[in-house]
Amino acid sequence: MIRFLNRIQKMFIGIVCLMIFCMVEFPISNSIDVGATEPANISMERFQLPSHPTNTSLRTAQVFPEMFEKTPPPAEETVKLSEKEKKKLVEQGVAQYKEGERDQAKNTLEQAKAAFPSNYAVPYYLGLIYLEEGRRSDAIAEWQQYVLMDPKSEDSMKIRKYLTLLIREEAVEYAKQAVANEAALLRSPVADNTVAVTTFENLGSENLEPLGKGMAAMLIHDLSQVPDLQVVERVKLQALLEEMNLGTSGLVDQKTIPKVGKLLKAKHVATGNIADIKEENLQIFSVVVDAEQIGSIDTLGVQGAMKEFYHLEKEIACIIIEGLGHYCSKMPGAFGKIHTKSLAALTAFSAGLDYLDQEKYDEAREEFQKALDEDPKFDLAEEALMSTPLTSMLLMTPSQMIIALSYSGASSTASGSASAGAKVAGDDDGMGVVGVTTAVIVGAAVIGGTAAAIGSGGGDDSSGPSPALQSSELNLTGDWGGTWSDSSGTDSGNISLSLIQTNTSVTGNVFITGSKCISTGTLSGTVVGNTLESVVQTGTDTASFNANCTSTSMNGTLEVTSGPCTGDAGTVSTSITGGITIKW
Repeated sequence: MIRFLNRIQKMFIGIVCLMIFCMVEFPISNSIDVGATEPANISMERFQLPSHPTNTSLRTAQVFPEMFEKTPPPAEETVKLSEKEKKKLVEQGVAQYKEGERDQAKNTLEQAKAAFPSNYAVPYYLGLIYLEEGRRSDAIAEWQQYVLMDPKSEDSMKIRKYLTLLIREEAVEYAKQAVANEAALLRSPVADNTVAVTTFENLGSENLEPLGKGMAAMLIHDLSQVPDLQVVERVKLQALLEEMNLGTSGLVDQKTIPKVGKLLKAKHVATGNIADIKEENLQIFSVVVDAEQIGSIDTLGVQGAMKEFYHLEKEIACIIIEGLGHYCSKMPGAFGKIHTKSLAALTAFSAGLDYLDQEKYDEAREEFQKALDEDPKFDLAEEALMSTPLTSMLLMTPSQMIIALSYSGASSTASGSASAGAKVAGDDDGMGVVGVTTAVIVGAAVIGGTAAAIGSGGGDDSSGPSPALQSSELNLTGDWGGTWSDSSGTDSGNISLSLIQTNTSVTGNVFITGSKCISTGTLSGTVVGNTLESVVQTGTDTASFNANCTSTSMNGTLEVTSGPCTGDAGTVSTSITGGITIKW
């Protein structure tokens, strides 16, 4: 018993000595606030380290490095943060961006993306950062997500147009690489669940000529609703045809189709023709070509009354997907949505697509507006109008886009949601909102039957035309385009404005070509009677812009009031180019 008690005493003394050693060896552990609820925000100020750290403090920093980091926590830890902490993380990233701390902002926002996916300030600013870094594809993906989450905002309206330009650049770059590496791509296998749709050839009367691109666009939308089917973007196909010197018509002969399919990494290519076999009757034939077997899967046609073309389009869509091994009866509601019942609207929409392919953006916008005048619920035309840039934007560089968007910016507290999947959110019967813009018009990725589209389209009773004037007040909301010249007459160029008016307040963006002082900037001002009194801010220059306005014209003077070009002045003459008759 005495021996046992001696052992207990020795063990107790050993434990006490070990505790004393730990307290001496690791003194920093005593200062840790174990009740802290925000470990991610612990700063170095909480630990009073000597200016020349001891070996003990260095070892502690190696064991607990996260205690000495001032950067946000790793992504896997941010998902455990509270809602308040997540918002703070986003606010921190936005603040870092605005202070010019790009690397820190990117790190913070990328972690916020995992922690707070419903906050749409995150993709907005990540898109800006990635574009500045030259990561165009990543910027496109982030901005597509942003517009899905915040489809109707002023920033979203701007980003839609920039996305059109960026996605076209991406498509042209891919086309050049595909043609340069043609031999390798022709030998490479392609996935079975891939399909491209070309323009349908007109074999009938001249008045049907424009319909081929519109028919293909509607089919691309419908096929993008099919689960597990990847649909090649229309703009990507168009860019490849131009790179192959096949023109902008979008037509491909059956001998060339297999090659086009392989270069697009699409196993199947759907094409066809349309004809008016007799008065007021329409016939549509479709063929699906296997790019690897160089043979057609199926060739079938439908015919019916011209005025019911929309039913024929749906029948062709069913023929194509059933030829690809899917059942039309099992498609989601959005697949069967009628886009328009107006042949005049479809004709104008098709003409707009043709202008879009030629980069004649102002003409394209005019045709899309005509389509909406004929059918205010034509969702594809509405999306096309919102996403089509002004011709003057052709010369915009990524840095100019960044400047224009950096002036405003999504709120760091803003949050929303984006739906992904063949079934469209809020569209139980397939007749509601459809997100299809870039897949059909400019070419977002379409994966798993879903277009990574921007926007929500039309289709509800509230989205029809609104009058250009609200009561007796002038409303300048819309896109304006025109020319400017300096007071000496030696310099001149193009000018475009995208404006939004709320009561008498006007805000928007200005794009100018040919000027040494002003290129891209923001506008803010007030409408007084028929006069716009505003200030344009661009870089280090500030200018006053005062104009006499009507519902369709805006003419005035632009004078630089501060910056290196102070004193420069000129005249501006613009007219409405689109948007004012549409209530987004």
